[in-house]
Amino acid sequence: MIAHYRVDSRVVHGQTTTRVTKENPVDGVIIIDDQIAQDKFMLRVFANTLGSIRVFGFSISKALVKLPEAVASKKRYLVIFKTPETARALVEQGFTFDGVLNCGPQPNCEGARLVEKMLYLTRSQIDALDFLDSHGVKLVINPAFTTPDLTWPEAKRKAGI
Repeated sequence: MIAHYRVDSRVVHGQTTTRVTKENPVDGVIIIDDQIAQDKFMLRVFANTLGSIRVFGFSISKALVKLPEAVASKKRYLVIFKTPETARALVEQGFTFDGVLNCGPQPNCEGARLVEKMLYLTRSQIDALDFLDSHGVKLVINPAFTTPDLTWPEAKRKAGI
């Protein structure tokens, strides 16, 4: 089963080990990102960060095959996307989320707008979240886990998007 879905540009970091996996105990972490899936060094770094929790790195195409297996499993998994665009690509190719997608931090970069603390979104990322929302994905905006959850429409209104 999937215990938690999260978009987080940092992928695996201290908050993952101290908060997310403690509040949502998991047997494994599935990272879905075409580049990371090919980067054995970064996958080892993430695995070392998580200790005894197994780490899997899947491309989008492999995730389309493996995620249904994870959903049907008795084991619990945390699924992490580096960007909203990756989650969108999965839905465009037929994946259906069976839980809430928590949208975490995205960095401030050229053309990005501040939406919530630690969450800056580019036009492409906003479009991806709009697409996910319009396709029935339950989105929660709470990058730092320290503020009340916002729906995507609430976050957009608050940010003036």
